[in-house]
Parts: sequence; structure tokens; C-alpha cells
Amino acid sequence: MKDQSKMKFCSLALAGLFLVSKASSASLDDIRIWAGSGTNHAALVVGWSAPETFGGSTVPAPTADRTFVWGYRFNGTATGSQMLAAILAADPRLYVVADMTYGTYVVAFGYNFTGAGGTGIADGGGTNFFSSGFLTNATVNVDAAAPLNPGDLYWGGYYGPNWEVWNELHAAGGLLHSPERGPDPYWTPDDPGMPYFGGHGQWELAQMGLDGLLLTNGSWVGFSVAAGKYESDPDAPYNSHKHAPGSPDVSFTGIVPPAIQNFTGVLTNRLWQGQCLSRTNWSYSLERSADLRTWIDVASGIPGNGASLTLTDSLPPAAQSFYRVRADLP
Repeated sequence: MKDQSKMKFCSLALAGLFLVSKASSASLDDIRIWAGSGTNHAALVVGWSAPETFGGSTVPAPTADRTFVWGYRFNGTATGSQMLAAILAADPRLYVVADMTYGTYVVAFGYNFTGAGGTGIADGGGTNFFSSGFLTNATVNVDAAAPLNPGDLYWGGYYGPNWEVWNELHAAGGLLHSPERGPDPYWTPDDPGMPYFGGHGQWELAQMGLDGLLLTNGSWVGFSVAAGKYESDPDAPYNSHKHAPGSPDVSFTGIVPPAIQNFTGVLTNRLWQGQCLSRTNWSYSLERSADLRTWIDVASGIPGNGASLTLTDSLPPAAQSFYRVRADLP
């Protein structure tokens, strides 16, 4: 499942957010946007939709009903919060509002389709901006805020309809494809009087928060917008109309920044150095050739830092040579 995408010299191959058809589940092999490194693979599915009842919330309904998927690589075990942090770093168009009072509790998800404008939310009385896609000290009213970019996919809710967390059935891992929620539009609660126990097809309402949700190889974490605000009535939409996220779709062709940008080179003190803007979660190598046909690594396995990266050929030949930079996902 290693992504062999390469970006060489000044050729900028763009990596697109891969979303699979609603008619079929997403394979781990299909996912194109990956974060982290390691031999284990997990996935994050986020489904934006309008709640059935707004329950006093004045947040505008999402601009579309869309479901996207991202991948996460790791060794051993990891938590849902570690996966989310890594994916936010890998895809700068995704942004999250979280309440950290009792652990990582996601209250808003947004996605900036165009990449234009400042990423932020406003409630008419104030504005909050995002740093690295993650906001933990929101001062706006999350039940009234809207994205600054009107075309963004966005939903937020705290007291009103919020985001519910799901995992694969029994949190057992081992799934090569995204869980399917089956033909029923809503979940099946284990106990109609208990609003936190039940399943929806191959999905199960998570019993742990993101910090305590342990991932193994083939784990899936899903987020969906609740049907309505919390109510004690077991027949209220919040309780009886829960739904897991649907199968991710391919109708969106979003683009993340290329792994190599602004590649330049210079000979300094008889050492050839190449510089480029890098991305985290990618590994960089400097290659040299005498004929543009055969290439050798002169520096390899250098992790991206999200900023300018320098790669050096410490033993450049006396003859003329050509250089290029290669970027690989671990």
C-alpha cells in the first residue's frame, strides 16, 4: 500500500484527495492521502450532512452532503487523537474545533475546497482563526458560527446537533474496506433507553473518546452529524435516528499542496545543495545523474519538516551533473 508517487526536479505532481464511490466501500489501497508512517494502516471517515432538527442551532447547514476518507500509518498501536493530529498536518484544507476539557472532543469539522481565504469561523460577534488546522480555545459560539469561506464544507455543534464518533464493529480492526452501514437509514440501539450503545451495519457508536480509542491494523474511525440535539426522550431524533457515516464518495477532486515546491540548487564551497519547500509525512532524496537516464541517490531518507529543506551532495563529481529531488510517502 506504499504510495510510489514521485515529484522530480521542477515537475510538481499534485496528490489529490481520493474519495471512493458511494456505491461501494473504500479499500485501504484506494486511499491517496496518508499521514504518519509504519506498517499498520487505519482510516478516518468524515461525513458532512444537515441534522434533521437543529434544536436552536443557527449554524448553516453544510453546503453539500459529502463523505471523505483519509489514511493513517503507524507502528504498534495508536489512538484516534494521534491519527487526527497527523491527518490535519497532512491535509492543510481540513480543520477542526476541539474541546479539550475532558480529552479531545471534536465539536466542528471543516474543509476548505478552494484553498482560498483565511480559514476561520465567525458567529457575528467575533472570529476565530485556525493554527495548523486545529482550534482548541474557541471563543465564538460553536452553535452559531459559520465558516469565513462560504463554500467550505462545515458543521459545528456543542449543545445543538454535534459530531458523533463511530468505529468498526467491536473496535476489532482488520477491515480492508470501509465499514458499511447497511440498508437501514438509522442505527439499532442495544437498549432503546440508552442513547450511547448500538450499531449501524458494520459501524458501532464509539464507547471511548478519541484519546482512549486504540487503533490496530485495519481500524476505522468515523464522524457523522447527529440527527438533533441531545434529549432525554428515547424517541427523540438524537436517540432514535443516529446514523453512521456513509461510504466515502469520489465526486470531489480536492488538491493538497505538492510534496515538492520551489526547488532550487547552488554550488557552495564545492558542495552542491538543493533546497525545496517540503511537507511533513514525506521522505526526501537528492538524486544525481550524468546523462539524465541513470540516477543515483546522493542523500536519501530525509524527513520533510513542513518548511524549507536542504539536501546536500557532499561528494559532487568534477564533471557536469544533473540533480533532482524525489519525494516518497514512507
